[in-house]
Amino acid sequence: MTAIEEQSDGSFLFTYGDSYLLENGESLVDLELVYETWGELNEDKSNVILLHHALSVGSHASSHNKRNETGWWQEIVGPGKAIDTLKYFVICINNLGSCFGSSSPISIDKTTGEMFRANFPQVSITDMIRSQKILLDDLGIQHVNAIIGNSMGGMLSLSWAIEYPLSAKKIMITSSSYKSYPSNIANRHIQHQVIRMDPQWKQGNYDNNQNLTGFKLARKLGLFSYRNSVEWNRRFNSDQGDDIKGSDITDYIDYNAEKFCHSFDANSYLTLTKAMDLYDVTKDYESIDACFSRVLAKILVVSVESDILYTSQQQKELYSILKKNGADCEYINHHSKYGHDAFLVEKEAFTRHITSFLKS
Repeated sequence: MTAIEEQSDGSFLFTYGDSYLLENGESLVDLELVYETWGELNEDKSNVILLHHALSVGSHASSHNKRNETGWWQEIVGPGKAIDTLKYFVICINNLGSCFGSSSPISIDKTTGEMFRANFPQVSITDMIRSQKILLDDLGIQHVNAIIGNSMGGMLSLSWAIEYPLSAKKIMITSSSYKSYPSNIANRHIQHQVIRMDPQWKQGNYDNNQNLTGFKLARKLGLFSYRNSVEWNRRFNSDQGDDIKGSDITDYIDYNAEKFCHSFDANSYLTLTKAMDLYDVTKDYESIDACFSRVLAKILVVSVESDILYTSQQQKELYSILKKNGADCEYINHHSKYGHDAFLVEKEAFTRHITSFLKS
């Protein structure tokens, strides 16, 4: 039996009463997903936009009347904005495994009465979208006008296009890929090792997430890859004036890592980044072509030229494969100095990209 409960902050808690079978054969009892919505669902439920969020954020994409806190896409989602909530019904679901309300390592294991911690089963990108499909079906939403995903969210969006080809009209994918590339896996492998080598880690049964030096170091490595040398040099080059010191960049990275570790759980970080390592939309198909020939939605692939984390090569390959297999697909090479974080930083440019895409 499913249930939906509105929470005090205006988000909704969806509970799936049955056992939820994961790709790896393990199961979750009482699967929970937290989601938020903006706008009004029209009568025929044809105005839905599904947002897929990136790794380190959750369902709170923009403020609303029950939660004034600024969201991660505050300038993009709202009345009269690129994703116009006067026109669209927007839903953003916190990914399975994330620590912002959905089932995750900080959830209570009903069999023990304790938090799952490191015992939380390893979930996949496919597990995430299948759980979301259950939620949308429960809401009576069989088809969405558009799906928009950035970074890890782009992985979910592309997986959705392949797994449920008839359920979406348009899909926009930014700074993502169709599989995990060696450079990405290597980056995350180093982060995983650093986290687990911390004496305070205690096999995932740490006392205080905020005291994990290894987790902070891992976040610093991740943060460094979200921008690029041009941006770092522009902001922190000591030649720019007496008010800029060489230590400013280290202070900045230290501060952001400390802040992140106060809000995000280390076991969740490992769970989600491992899911990204396992990601490959072609893995269950006889060939790449057999996989991508399933895509029926119109696709927009946005590549950020300066992205050193998900390089342009990855988006160009995705675009080429989609085109080869007959997809209605467009490609944008976005010029930016902000690297991987461009979709979060450059609101005006992405307002143009999204507005044009939704009108196409």
